[in-house]
Amino acid sequence: MKYVGQPCTSCRQLLKQDDDIVVCPECGSPYHRECYKNEGRCVNTLLHENGESWQPAAPAPSNAPEAVSERVCPNCGAHNSATAAFCESCGVSLDSGVRPEPRPEGQYTYGGVPPFGGQANGAGGMNGMPQFMNIRTVASDTDVDGNTVGEYSEYVGGKFYYYIPKFLRFAKSGSKFSFNFAAFFFPQFWFAYRKMPLYSAIAILASVILGLPSVLVYGSQMGMISLPWLESSGFMMVDTVFYLLSNVFSFACGIFGNYLYYRKAKAEVTQIKQSVSDRILAVRKMQMEGGVSMGYVWAALGGTFLLSMIVSTLLMI
Repeated sequence: MKYVGQPCTSCRQLLKQDDDIVVCPECGSPYHRECYKNEGRCVNTLLHENGESWQPAAPAPSNAPEAVSERVCPNCGAHNSATAAFCESCGVSLDSGVRPEPRPEGQYTYGGVPPFGGQANGAGGMNGMPQFMNIRTVASDTDVDGNTVGEYSEYVGGKFYYYIPKFLRFAKSGSKFSFNFAAFFFPQFWFAYRKMPLYSAIAILASVILGLPSVLVYGSQMGMISLPWLESSGFMMVDTVFYLLSNVFSFACGIFGNYLYYRKAKAEVTQIKQSVSDRILAVRKMQMEGGVSMGYVWAALGGTFLLSMIVSTLLMI
């Protein structure tokens, strides 16, 4: 069996013939069954993000020493202990297969891409895209507000290059303003996607309440509701006011959404660092607590539909 003699992705102990071995169904990374159960998920996240599969380590040459004294990170080049699963410097999985990009000492990369700006993959800016507004690559240990760029990058996940510059500006300038188009057009779903269920619930409630006059007008036009006062000038004024308030609410979400996300990230990263002393475990927890959730988005969609149906039903009675 090709997994025998390979290190468990979690504990790094070599897998033996009589071990109870399980593999990730998505990338094929091998684990002891108990190790996988303790992790609760596959920790080879970069393989998942890149759509790659686990590959067995090449056998050591016959003249190689029996024990490996250290593991060199394929991303940042840092030297780690032989049993490390994640780089103690940048947090990247040591089994990810990522190769280091040439860059000045101390720059932070995630899968070979700088957090924002700079040169990446031999082209200007991010992933060959043009560089805007003279944004610079920064070191992973750059302090933002007691937390570092590297820690926030692990927490945010895939779009760190969008959020980290905003986090830096919020922390250093005290500004609370930026604009997020997703938060403007779909506030309840954007908040849910970024794991902010309370703000998502508020946005759902606001969208249903502020859209109520328009629902009544539509019901009247379709013949489902017959109320004389729906055609009065007073109700038309109420409909207009509610419509304007709905736009104001969406605009506020667009302007303050990134700042609310920054406050959440700051609170949770700080709490994780205070409660988890092991750096590698702390990085894993940041990745799990942060990132995005399509499950929350589906819950927000269901909540919006359910609340709309309840309100509509009450109006039809």
